[in-house]
Amino acid sequence: MALRAERVGLALPPLDNRARERAVEQDWELGLLDPEDPDQRAILIRLAHPEFDDAIEAGLEEVEVGGELMSPRLHLAIHEVVATQVVDDDPPEAFATLQRLVGSGRDQHEALHMLGSAVAAQLRAATHERRPYDRAEHVQALAALPGSWDDQAADLRRASGRRRPRRQRRPR
Repeated sequence: MALRAERVGLALPPLDNRARERAVEQDWELGLLDPEDPDQRAILIRLAHPEFDDAIEAGLEEVEVGGELMSPRLHLAIHEVVATQVVDDDPPEAFATLQRLVGSGRDQHEALHMLGSAVAAQLRAATHERRPYDRAEHVQALAALPGSWDDQAADLRRASGRRRPRRQRRPR
């Protein structure tokens, strides 16, 4: 039971003061939200990302974060997938990787994003290459963390110096 509680605790991004204030504004009692329930877990994840919640409420399809455009809905959805993998221990390597990353001093939220990058690679392969989920490839991507994440971040920093910033896009 303690291990399940640890999985649940690590699976969700921490809630800061802004997230707690937002919960009060929405009349949500944080103590009553069950992180083991997928629907309530989605609320907790959204509360942990008030800037994306605001963007979704404003009808924005993309927002700029760190000089890169991203979809707030997709970001939250990948958080939900990662949280489900960690809570359900499927694949077990997801939780083990999260423990390893946080244990090595990585920020919990950043570590969740790292796991999300491994999930995103599988989604990309499924949608663009029409390949089925490859468990071995996913586990290999998890094992490559944090090095692959750090390399990708360095590449993005180098590339961002060569790009013009783009504006946020509204839905069509």
